[in-house]
Amino acid sequence: MAKIVFGMAVPHSGMLGQPPEKWLENGARDRQNSELWFRNRTWTYPELEAERGAAFELYLTLEERTARAQRCRAALDEMAAAYRRANVDVVIVLGKDQKEIWPDQSPSITIYTGAEVHNGPPQRAVYAPDRHVIHQAYPELATYLIKAFQKEKFDLNDLQAWPDNVWMSERQGMKPGYPVVPHAYSFVYHQIMGDTVPPHVPVLFNLFYPPTQPSMQRCIEFGRVLREALIAWPEDVRVAVIASGGLSHFVNDEEFDRDVIGKLASYDYDGLAAIPDGYYQSGTSEVKIYSIVMMALQQTGAKMTLVDYVPCWRTPAGTGEGMGFMYWDAEKNS
Repeated sequence: MAKIVFGMAVPHSGMLGQPPEKWLENGARDRQNSELWFRNRTWTYPELEAERGAAFELYLTLEERTARAQRCRAALDEMAAAYRRANVDVVIVLGKDQKEIWPDQSPSITIYTGAEVHNGPPQRAVYAPDRHVIHQAYPELATYLIKAFQKEKFDLNDLQAWPDNVWMSERQGMKPGYPVVPHAYSFVYHQIMGDTVPPHVPVLFNLFYPPTQPSMQRCIEFGRVLREALIAWPEDVRVAVIASGGLSHFVNDEEFDRDVIGKLASYDYDGLAAIPDGYYQSGTSEVKIYSIVMMALQQTGAKMTLVDYVPCWRTPAGTGEGMGFMYWDAEKNS
């Protein structure tokens, strides 16, 4: 029987690959965004500035940005080390497509049942090595999981081959000769696994785009079914479940982030589900899949290790990204 031994929730922000000198350049994009999600509604940047003032100006100095970038780098290094220590055989990678491969559709939940996953240029260096690499997926386990979810009244999309990464060809003007995986996955392969990727199953959630977004409660239920299916998988393998994304962005909400971290640490599913869905929008929607990791690990007795929480700011009104680095090691706490 398979044994779930490790879980992780890690951000995949492009800011993690930028020198702190360039962080404020992202603020120009935020100022033009007419739908900045913050606390259950959308705001224009002028509205946000009127609400929050310039309260975050003190965090925008180069010294402050450099210190926070260093903390993020140290946290990522510790996350990668924790993953290596877990010595897993198989990984379930939870993430999303941000109109990178599906510009015209938004399947609610998808499991990739193909055999190969491609990464490499023109993904940015934070997401990929400087060469084309092919990682092995796990079609047998993926197909088994789809059948297990069908028995529990989940109707899932079966992705049998990766489409072309149209975001790269249309937005970046580059068309690689292979289907580059969305950045939520490539970040994990490159930054956490060091491009040495075991057999794994990518699971894609439509977290960003109404009306087919799974709710927090649905993600929690997904975690229960995933856990039971993995435990029943007859292979003698050590399994990790990794969620890629979050915390609050593109408006930082430190109070919300710390509340969510506390609920994750205490396995407070009811508390997470009680938060209005309007809080789980835009980039903050990625928090939903954290609940799947915690559900998968709960029965092991694992305690959450919070490596660091680093709000990274890029405008005086508080846009930016909340970087939370946390993992669950079933054997560390046994």
